[in-house]
Amino acid sequence: MKKTWIFLLLGALCHGCKDKNPSFRLPPDAVAEISVTSLSVDTLWLDTVPTSYMIESGVCDDYLYVVDKKLCVLYRYEPTGRLRDKKLGVGHARNETEVGQVYGCCMLDGGGILLSNSSGWYYSYDKDFLFKDHFFISYNGRKDKDQLDESVFSDPLYYAHGSDMHFRSHGNKIYSTVHDLWGYDYLEDTGIYLDKAANIREIDLGKHDFGRLLAFGYPESYYDKPLTKTLFAQLNFDIADNGDFYVSFEADSLMYRYDHDYNQLACFGFAGRDMDLNYLRWDSYDQPWKERLAERMSRGFYNAVEYVDETGLLFRSYRKGGGSATDGLQVYRDGVLVGDVDVPLGFRMAGYVAPYYYSYVVPDEEGERLYMFRFKWPSAPEE
Repeated sequence: MKKTWIFLLLGALCHGCKDKNPSFRLPPDAVAEISVTSLSVDTLWLDTVPTSYMIESGVCDDYLYVVDKKLCVLYRYEPTGRLRDKKLGVGHARNETEVGQVYGCCMLDGGGILLSNSSGWYYSYDKDFLFKDHFFISYNGRKDKDQLDESVFSDPLYYAHGSDMHFRSHGNKIYSTVHDLWGYDYLEDTGIYLDKAANIREIDLGKHDFGRLLAFGYPESYYDKPLTKTLFAQLNFDIADNGDFYVSFEADSLMYRYDHDYNQLACFGFAGRDMDLNYLRWDSYDQPWKERLAERMSRGFYNAVEYVDETGLLFRSYRKGGGSATDGLQVYRDGVLVGDVDVPLGFRMAGYVAPYYYSYVVPDEEGERLYMFRFKWPSAPEE
């Protein structure tokens, strides 16, 4: 039933497919002034803690953090890797959580954290990590759900793949990736999906409801042999303090900047170095998930975007694939490429605590340890 319903919806939208997508109206303005070609990257071992190794991580204010998605625990670390404290955990007290299992999370502006589960419940905690509020969102209850573009996604929770969920906070709003689950509808009607699918959703914490759907459609590069990009159809994004969005698609060499109303401001970027882009064609529902994962992890794609307001540097991480011993990191300032360097495998840029830039935490279950990478940017005078 779902497949038939979605197919009919997509067909109803067909009349708008040929319109120019305003999200990609600007031509690329690619400028490179490379000043850094290598970095000295340190490995930072975090203090040992009980963990399931199913984690989210990041950088917030003056500390590093790890959220254990199964244990529902928040670990905060000093920039040196020393454990600062432990927050939350499963329970019914104000300093605990009933989320069940964390599906997505992000630190909130002004302090605190938001946790969500796969059932559509959201739990918010204040700057002291005490329970503040929880609410449930039913997307099907929206009065405006039948608007042309938004009707493609009757329930964004279904269309969000939990292991790849990406959350950002700005003001009293939360933004997260939203996309086709397992690539099914990408295959069902590829052209319509590339034209009309939403990639970012807004959650209004004050109203306890979904807000806007953003990032409709895909850049032109996806229209060339689109079924070779089935497994690389996600995007990564960050939001600057002024509300601008920085967006990068996994299989697209360009980057896109938008204002907070999602009007395009710029298009820029260069392809990463030595990336294996020999994507295989995936056009069947019957291909096993393990094979999909193996294909995805063996190829090159862009996998993280981080804008650092303090220094004005924009970072884009990428996997090289093809058996490469390193991954890559691009650095832009005002849309100009100033560095493209090798970084250790698994490096994805996460944030900044002066004077270091930090990667996301890498879970090593076999070695029973958590670690991350850090470096100093050599050519940023404000540091």
